[in-house]
Amino acid sequence: THKDTHNNALDFVQIEQKMAEDNPAKWMEGNWGVRFLLPGMRNRKKLDQFNVENVMQQLRPLKSTCKWVQINASQGANGAYYTTPVSVLSEHVSKESVPERDLFGEVLDALVEEGFKVIVYFASEGPTMCSHEEDAPPGSIKKWKDYCTSRNMTYEEGVAKLVVREISMRYGKKISGWWFDHAKYGDIELLAKEARRGNAGAALTFNHMEGGYDYFPNGSRVLKRGTSAEDYTCGHPTPLVQRPPDWDGNATMIRRIENSGPYLQGSLGHMFIPMQEKWYGGKPCFTKAKITDWTLRVVKAGGAITWATALEDKKVIPEKQLRQLEKINRVVGRWKKREEGGDEEEDTDDEEEDTDNEEEEAEGKDEL
Repeated sequence: THKDTHNNALDFVQIEQKMAEDNPAKWMEGNWGVRFLLPGMRNRKKLDQFNVENVMQQLRPLKSTCKWVQINASQGANGAYYTTPVSVLSEHVSKESVPERDLFGEVLDALVEEGFKVIVYFASEGPTMCSHEEDAPPGSIKKWKDYCTSRNMTYEEGVAKLVVREISMRYGKKISGWWFDHAKYGDIELLAKEARRGNAGAALTFNHMEGGYDYFPNGSRVLKRGTSAEDYTCGHPTPLVQRPPDWDGNATMIRRIENSGPYLQGSLGHMFIPMQEKWYGGKPCFTKAKITDWTLRVVKAGGAITWATALEDKKVIPEKQLRQLEKINRVVGRWKKREEGGDEEEDTDDEEEDTDNEEEEAEGKDEL
């Protein structure tokens, strides 16, 4: 009957509201963050020379509205190298894989001290290196597999119980969330369990879509809940080999958050977009107008968005991307102040000529 249909609809809405209230990613609602890749052991010299304070000087002015920073424990999508010590790897696999210097921990502490939440990027395949074995230290994959076998663990169990668990337990509640890449190569339920060892309230997502991704007729990905273990959508855009990050088709994710969100089947609608041509480098491809418009639309709709910036020569955020992040911070700050009933601040660079697409290529060699 009509009454039953109406009651069922109300029940569904109440369930959705309850899921939203209990969601570990609730702190991400209506906010934005930034990601950069730390140099790992594949770039040992750059890891050893990395100056944490230099990048913190760039990030501090953003913290009035930028709520989180995503940093990598693995070297991008390469799970054979790390930015933080992992005892099982140094003792049983390869000392070339993990550093003595805990660069990840240093940056984590600096970010937390400044009030940023921190999300960990992690390559789900770990030392098993399912997708690009040639990029691992010689002999390390066999040693890793042999060690997992000696412990009566599958390789997926080993990644979760021996690597993710150690990182999670070491840093505890300093870690507010995780973004697991290439999650089809991992045991998602076990990764989720071990990621929450150190912080039971950590927000999780996985770059994986059970049943495969859906696409709109224009070729853009449909933003939706990927797995039952996630708290926010991974938000990966249409693959960059098909379309550039600033392709208007990627804005369908924004419209999805605006029209059906911010929660999508229980996951907070979240987008994860590179600011430049590639995840790790290339020319900036967004204008200030577009990057601030996309951010503000997501924030106003109660969703979340993470902008992935390159690090110039693995050291600092390039000037052009930094200016765009500063612009986002000002625009979002003015809107939030207006929502709170405060006076608007004038944006001094509104009339600046926007030449973002004409900048020189930012350096970068790590793969994500």
